[in-house]
Amino acid sequence: MATAVPTLVVAVALAYANAFGAAWQFDDFASFLAHPATQSLAGWWDALPGIRPLLKLSYALTRELGGGVIAVHATNIAIHALNACLLWALWRRWLPELAPSLARPDVAALLAALLFALHPAATEAVTYASGRSMSLAAAFGLAALVADDIVRVDPSRRRYAWAGVVLFALALAVRETAVAVAAVPLLRAWAAGQSLRVALWRLRGWACVLAAAAVAALATPGYRVFFGVSVATRDLAAQAMGQLLAHGYLFTHSLAGFTNIDPDLRVPAAWSPVLTACAALLVALVASMFAARRRHPWLAFAIAWYLVQLAPGNSLLPRLDLANDRHLYLALAGPMLALAILVVQLRARVLAGAIAVALCVVLAFATVQRNADYRSETALWQATVRDSPRKPRAWLNLGYAYRADGDTRRAAAAYRCALMLDPANAQAAINLDLVAPGDTAPARCPE
Repeated sequence: MATAVPTLVVAVALAYANAFGAAWQFDDFASFLAHPATQSLAGWWDALPGIRPLLKLSYALTRELGGGVIAVHATNIAIHALNACLLWALWRRWLPELAPSLARPDVAALLAALLFALHPAATEAVTYASGRSMSLAAAFGLAALVADDIVRVDPSRRRYAWAGVVLFALALAVRETAVAVAAVPLLRAWAAGQSLRVALWRLRGWACVLAAAAVAALATPGYRVFFGVSVATRDLAAQAMGQLLAHGYLFTHSLAGFTNIDPDLRVPAAWSPVLTACAALLVALVASMFAARRRHPWLAFAIAWYLVQLAPGNSLLPRLDLANDRHLYLALAGPMLALAILVVQLRARVLAGAIAVALCVVLAFATVQRNADYRSETALWQATVRDSPRKPRAWLNLGYAYRADGDTRRAAAAYRCALMLDPANAQAAINLDLVAPGDTAPARCPE
């Protein structure tokens, strides 16, 4: 389909047209505006060895070339468009094997890539400047998968094998969770009923990269601190309960299009009916994956893709936040592939076309609406406290945004709410004293 790439690029450009003016937010100030490694190429070089060096290099290049917030967002949007195109390239190569009875695999491949490109859950990895780690790692990982598949189909094109190894290494240099990309060729072979041994042997170069990356991480002080803090965050039992809740949230909220940069998810103190429901959902997904392998390998692959891409950040290794929309970024491609195939399989082509158009329009509209929340710090945190009204950090950040706007009355009200929800929040107490010294107003959360 000669028009597929232009269609995807135009779709991303339209859905993210209002993201160019998005303001700096939350982690942007520490990870980009104030971090020495992102200020210049010299600063980046001096900071080596460090965590996620290629991600920091991408920011440093922007600053070195004189780019500001618009250039950062333009780069993120271009990366997202590239990822949609790479997914389309993968799906059109793999669908004849994963869905051999599908009458229009090219249409399904394009629709799956479009749904991924337009889904509002991707905005945190695109419109939020600090979310680039997810999208840039995905770009290198998806390019590595395309290169690997070229060699699989035509073994004589050996240069693509080396390209795949290098691209996979670059993905890991952007974000360590890109390790999940290495499992994708095995998932495709498993779902299609092909030899896992052959697929594994073809990935021997990738295995060497993983070994080298593990050694490099152990030798890098920043990674040792990073993983040390993570392991000390909570014990295994608490992590298991927390991640059950996180998977339930991602599936029922982020995947369904309900975006939130700071969801109110807390580690459960004990087992509950909600955790039972989350566990049942996860078991049902895994059971469906194995049950679908023989008759619907595309569905087994789509579910496996989703679960495997979430695994590095949402399984055994604890994180301070249980779940964020941006961690769904690459995992999102699996469910969107399954949804696209279900639509294309409908016998009534007019109905299938109408549903496809409706899905794209609804998702694009939701993305445009979500991008509008990023127009200012105040707008983003107003949206966040609307969705996480019981989370002290959301009110604390809203208070900071109001204070930056010069609205000390609303800032004080937000800080009071943060203190009511968390009386031990020292930062909220300090900030309240700065905007309202000697404040004695009643603590309550404003509408």
